[in-house]
Amino acid sequence: MVKILKYELRRLLLNKFFVSLLVINGLFAWYTLASDTVAGIAFTAPFSSWSFGAYLSSVMPMIIITVLFLLTFYHSRKEKQVEILTAATPVDAFRYMLIRNTAVTLGFLALCFLVIGLSFYFYAAYFDFWNYSTFVIPAIVTVVPCFVFIVGAGHCVGRIHPGLLYFLMLVSFAMNFVQIPGEFDLFGGGYYTSAPLTLPAAMDGEPAFMLSAAFLAARALYLIIGVVLFVVSIRLEKRK
Repeated sequence: MVKILKYELRRLLLNKFFVSLLVINGLFAWYTLASDTVAGIAFTAPFSSWSFGAYLSSVMPMIIITVLFLLTFYHSRKEKQVEILTAATPVDAFRYMLIRNTAVTLGFLALCFLVIGLSFYFYAAYFDFWNYSTFVIPAIVTVVPCFVFIVGAGHCVGRIHPGLLYFLMLVSFAMNFVQIPGEFDLFGGGYYTSAPLTLPAAMDGEPAFMLSAAFLAARALYLIIGVVLFVVSIRLEKRK
């Protein structure tokens, strides 16, 4: 099991392709911080939880596209031929998919640590802000449901046809420019940019950070759908 995981990590992450994607994500994240986040979101401070959540929602499409690129390694035509050999190994389909998705998850975490680390440096260097504990909740509710949903959907469409993964990348990119009702925005940007405008200002002059029941329900729904799609892809793997 450990040897298989090391092989998947070496194949998926320890290569020039993934390093290039890391650089692209880092450059895009810094551009977002310097151009959008620096002015604050919806009349809130740049270092407010609202602005941080909006920042994460802005960089998530690029991160998700990178994750979908990683999934293409597992659903290419060449990989389909290799699966004939891997099917003869003593590792069952469920464990094999878990190992593969562990590698994908580690790649995703590396991307998240990069963009979040850049934001921490940005806040410290430009605003002398260090209270990062306030960002934990927006980070979790933004990142986790989005990742689980996309991985589940990516495996399902990739099993139907590898080309659909590229279509899913296009959809993820387009969703960053389409106005989706705040609570149901997959990346969360619609909520972070609209909700503060409807809330009263607190003592510090900006609305207190809060998550509506509708927004939390939508995040839970994306999470559940992602898990269901992942289970379906495992069943399809076993059946094959």
